[in-house]
Amino acid sequence: MTEKGAPALPAESWDGFFDTELLQKWSIELRQAIVSQDAEEWRLAGTALILQNCDEADVARLLQRVAEDAQMQFIRVPASQVLEFHLNIRERYLHLAPVLVMLDHGGWLSGNTEEAESDCEPKTNAITAGLGKALAQFDPKAPVVLAVCAESMDEISTDLINVGGFDRVFTIEPPDALFLGQTFLEKLGGDLVDDAMKAVPAKVGLMLQSEFETSDARALATLRLQRLARKESRPLVFNDLANLVIRGGHEAGQKALKASTEATRRKTALHEAGHACIAVIASNGANVPDYASIVPAREFEGIVLESLAYYEVQDEFTFQSLLLKVRIWLAGRAAEELFFGPVNISSGANSDLAAATRMCFRMFAYSGFHPGMESVEVSAKNLAVLNRGEVDPMQYDRVRGDVRQFLEQQYHHVLKTLQDNKSFVEAVADRLLWDSVVDQSEMTEMARNYGLNIDVKPLIELMPTSKLE
Repeated sequence: MTEKGAPALPAESWDGFFDTELLQKWSIELRQAIVSQDAEEWRLAGTALILQNCDEADVARLLQRVAEDAQMQFIRVPASQVLEFHLNIRERYLHLAPVLVMLDHGGWLSGNTEEAESDCEPKTNAITAGLGKALAQFDPKAPVVLAVCAESMDEISTDLINVGGFDRVFTIEPPDALFLGQTFLEKLGGDLVDDAMKAVPAKVGLMLQSEFETSDARALATLRLQRLARKESRPLVFNDLANLVIRGGHEAGQKALKASTEATRRKTALHEAGHACIAVIASNGANVPDYASIVPAREFEGIVLESLAYYEVQDEFTFQSLLLKVRIWLAGRAAEELFFGPVNISSGANSDLAAATRMCFRMFAYSGFHPGMESVEVSAKNLAVLNRGEVDPMQYDRVRGDVRQFLEQQYHHVLKTLQDNKSFVEAVADRLLWDSVVDQSEMTEMARNYGLNIDVKPLIELMPTSKLE
C-alpha cells in the first residue's frame, strides 16, 4: 500500500525479476530477526537498506516480494511525506510492524529539497541530520525496516549512512537483453506474437533497452502493442516494436501523414538505401540493419535502424568504429549525389552531417585519432590531445580542418563504394518503394543475391555466457 492506504497488488513471483539473489537471502534474514526479536540479529540483517538501481518502480515490486516472504507488511511512502515525518519516521509506522517501508527517492536524501533551498544552509543540513537520528530509533520487537532506491551513492547525504542508519547497500543489476525480451514477449501474450519475433527474444530485449529503460515504460509499450494487435487483427512482428521505438506511441490517422510525390519517395528510398547498403558493406556483412523504412513521420521522411546485435558485442570504440559510423552517416547524401547529381542533393542529411562532424571533432581533439590513421606512418601524429572543454580558437581551427579533410576523404570513399555496388543500392531502394519497411532478413537476402558475404550470427550466440545464466 501507499502512505494514503491504497491496497497493493499481490506480490510478483521471484521469477519475474532479474537479479534477486541478495534480496531473497535478505528476506530470510528479516524473517529470522522478526522471530528472534534479537537486537543483534537486526543489527546484522540491517534495518535501513539502499538499493542501487535506476528503476524505482521495479525496486518497489521487488521489496513487496521481500516483505511477503518475510511475513511483513509493505508500504510505499511518497517523497513529500518522508520530509513531513522525517523526525519520527519509524514511530509513524509502528502500528504496522513488522513492516517494510519503501521511502520514495527525493531531495530529502541529500537535503536538497524545495523547502530547504528557500532557507539557509544549516536548515538543509538539519533535514538529513534529523532524519539520521530518527533512523537509529529501532525497536526489535516492533520492527519498522526502511528501504530506498538510488541510482548512485553520491545522491545520499553522509548523515544518513552510518551504523543504525542506511548501513547496508545492495547493487541490483538491471535486466539483460535476453531476460528483458523473454519477459516482454510473455507479457504481450503468445497468441499476439508471430513465430519470427518469438525466436529473437534477445533482439527484442536490445530494442527495449535502447528506449524503454524502466518497467513502467515497458508496461506502456506492452499495452500499446496489444492495442495495435487488436486494431489490425494480426500477430505482432518485430517491426511493430521498431516502429513504436522510432515513431513513438502517439496514434495518428492517414491525414496526419506527410504527402510525398513519387519523385520525393524515390529520393528518400535511395537515401535510406545508401545508409543501409554502406552499413552492410563497410562492416563486411556484420552490421545488417534491423529495419529500414520510408514511411514518413513528423521528424523524418525515412529511417534506417542499424543492427542492435552488432553494437551489443562492441566492447571498445576504435578508429575502425569511427570509419564505419562516419561512412554510414555520409551514405545517404552520397546516394542522392550518385543518382540525382550534386545540384539535386537535398537538405535531408543535415542531422547525419552534424552527427559525423561532432563525433570526428571529439575523436580528433580528445582521443588522439588522426584523419590518416589507416596508414601506420601517421598514427602517432596527433597524440597531444586537448582536455575536455579546452578548445581555444587556434586549436579549434586546427581540429576543424582535420575534420573537414577526413569527412571529404570518407565521402569520396563512400561515393565510390556506392558506385561499385549500384545495383545493390537500387535493389534496396526498389524494395522500399514496393514495401516501405524492410527488415534484416530481407536485407540479408538481397545482399547475398548481389554477392556480398554476410556475417550475421544469432544474437544469443554473440552474447557472453554470463548474460544468459
